[in-house]
Amino acid sequence: MNDKEYDVITVGSNTIDTFVYTDRVESLSIKTITSESKFICYPLGSKLRINELDFYTGGGGTNTAVCLSRLGFKVGYVGKTGNDLNNNTILKELKKEKIDFLGVISKEDKTGYSVILDSMEHNRTILTYRGANDTLKTKELDFSKFKTKWFHFSAMAEDSFKTLERIAVYAKKNKINICFNPNNYLCEKGKDFLKIILAHSDILVLNSEEASLLTDGDSIKDRLLMLKSLGPKKIVVTNGVSPIYCIDENSKFYTVYPIDIPIVEVTGAGDSFSSSFLAGIIKTGDFNFAIKLAIENSHSVLRHKGAKNVLLAYDEAKVRISKNKVKIKEGIEMDQAVSSYNE
Repeated sequence: MNDKEYDVITVGSNTIDTFVYTDRVESLSIKTITSESKFICYPLGSKLRINELDFYTGGGGTNTAVCLSRLGFKVGYVGKTGNDLNNNTILKELKKEKIDFLGVISKEDKTGYSVILDSMEHNRTILTYRGANDTLKTKELDFSKFKTKWFHFSAMAEDSFKTLERIAVYAKKNKINICFNPNNYLCEKGKDFLKIILAHSDILVLNSEEASLLTDGDSIKDRLLMLKSLGPKKIVVTNGVSPIYCIDENSKFYTVYPIDIPIVEVTGAGDSFSSSFLAGIIKTGDFNFAIKLAIENSHSVLRHKGAKNVLLAYDEAKVRISKNKVKIKEGIEMDQAVSSYNE
């Protein structure tokens, strides 16, 4: 039996990420009466030269685990890998980052794999093979190992989502807090689909599109209140370079203005944001500090390739926070119609 106690156990996916860069890629926008969609386009029938090809580990579960470990926490990771060479790479990295693997190695499924296609604007399209990430079953886990103060949940699907729900119920019974960072896929299924996890979550971090899928209020203030009514005590809604809107456990609103920075690659920025916000709350209990820590660490990811390569240590992050004065105002300074907010 593992008697080790953790500060945080992360639950989520693991992948090998392949980043493909070529100068022949173009972006295309197609507008209709009701919507606008953007596409990454490649010349049909052409053989394109790859200028850069990079391989990194990824996945919300391991990205957040590494982020929290580098910030000084004792971390365990729950997920499922295949019994293959890619699994060896992931487990080797977890060991290097002082993270205990509390998950499962599958004999049937392969380790998750993603191909990230970059665009000129540094947006990306991701081709994802989920593999073992979707087949984590409750009966495969040893819950006696889950001695922790916090869980950080990333998005899971299929059997693994049902397992995520069971862990949420276990957390509630054992007075373990949850930070939940869903994705678009889960939010598209609606608030009822997520009700068990939302009801047991202390912190919810999501983007404006995901928030709009879970609520139907006329303003961001309405949406924050609606999200809070689903269970989470603290909620953060990001929106790219636009203001971040938040509500804390005392129903106090915040408007946060991120610093505009040059972006190299966006993969993993959301994972570093949510896990760093959690880290700030655990370290200090200060909502403002937690937001600043989240911004600094996600900006570090945005400035570099790879989801984990330049995640910050806690002391380094504090130095950057003192130099970069992120503007945080109490209240919703730009409260307006949702249609305008989402533009």
